[in-house]
Amino acid sequence: MRWYRASFYYFCGNSFILIDSKVKGIFYRSILLSFFSVASLCCGATESNIQTELSATRAGEGKVQVVQEACVTSLMNKKKSEWENKTQLTFNGYRVQVYMGNRQRTSKTEAESRENRIKAKFPEYNTYISFSSPFWKLRVGDFRYHADALVFAQKLKSAFFDMSEDIYVVRDSETLNAELENEEKNELHEK
Repeated sequence: MRWYRASFYYFCGNSFILIDSKVKGIFYRSILLSFFSVASLCCGATESNIQTELSATRAGEGKVQVVQEACVTSLMNKKKSEWENKTQLTFNGYRVQVYMGNRQRTSKTEAESRENRIKAKFPEYNTYISFSSPFWKLRVGDFRYHADALVFAQKLKSAFFDMSEDIYVVRDSETLNAELENEEKNELHEK
């Protein structure tokens, strides 16, 4: 028995394109994707509400009527205002990890004692104790750049020689208060 693969011819501009049956689905998807991408570029992205965009009347187009409860609209508006008035900024940064232990009975107290020692010597830096099973971790500082974290890690190694083997820089997410950041920028511009 002999199997034949089905082939399809499509007219494109001034020539015909031969498309295999296996490629046919991919071809249709790519045409559909390109159509929607061109349509989205033509329409332009605006910051308006999707409900008002759908309900708007345009010449030569049909009308879409959105039927939903008022609580859905209020939830959407609430979420939008939360994003616009966001006071916490989270971004990737660096911290110096000072301790990581998985001994069930002593790791938490060890992390807390190291935290107290570091806070006594460097009170201007934030410390973070976290538990990610099975490890207790102590991390110090909020640094945007790896170089800044390396400099502080060297300070810690020289100040606490007994902990120097455990001290290294790790990537971590930072959360900053946006209002404080804006105030600091304004103070710098005033000077």
